[in-house]
Amino acid sequence: MFTGIGLIAFICIFGAGMVGFALRGFLPEHHRTDATSKTVHNVMSVVSLLAALVLGLLVASTKSSFDVRTQEVQQFSANLTLLDRELVHFGQDATKMRELLRGFMAHKIAQLWANRGTDKVNEAAESVRLLDEIEDGLRQFVPPNAAQIEGRRNALDIIRDLKRTSRLLSVQQINTTPRPFLVVGIFWLSVLFLWRGVFAPFNGTVIAAFFLGALSVSVAINLIFDMDRPFRGFIEVSPVPMQQALDRMKP
Repeated sequence: MFTGIGLIAFICIFGAGMVGFALRGFLPEHHRTDATSKTVHNVMSVVSLLAALVLGLLVASTKSSFDVRTQEVQQFSANLTLLDRELVHFGQDATKMRELLRGFMAHKIAQLWANRGTDKVNEAAESVRLLDEIEDGLRQFVPPNAAQIEGRRNALDIIRDLKRTSRLLSVQQINTTPRPFLVVGIFWLSVLFLWRGVFAPFNGTVIAAFFLGALSVSVAINLIFDMDRPFRGFIEVSPVPMQQALDRMKP
């Protein structure tokens, strides 16, 4: 969980605090007065407020985006199950289409949740091809009665929804949070810890407080980064709805 940008943030923020302790010994005595300390703390309060606002907005934004991705996967899985149920009503005429649908689901799961070694481009292209084949098969199918005519119409509507959602899920694997926001947030927090360290007493309690504070905000930054990659981060959208839908499609 605590890797990558979170670790970098912790090193920068906690390191800045330690640098602040070291700088204190190089400052002239008249720069370390109570008046100077109070002024610096007041200025840093503004930086602290800005950093808190930016981090809070980023956490809220990425959490909202993560929840939307989760709902899209659940809706996508439900539509796949509904499409399979419609195809079942066509009997033997839909056997090939059901096989293609199972293949589509397997490729989609591999595309979204497989490891980095998977060729996601080919998986995406194959899933699109399979869905197109199902749609072509439905368009060529001639229903013998009114009930199947209605079922064919419903199945085509579901496929249109599946194509739209499938494309959305593919493009939403890309990080959406602007990286400059995270860089600026880390910079503000580093500046804040630096100047707090300059005027803070150097003892174990203060160092522990700096350590825990840096750890807390770094974990928050790491969570933002992870939730911004909903299909490959430490916190990821669950593939269970898709896997369950695939299991229900067994012939």
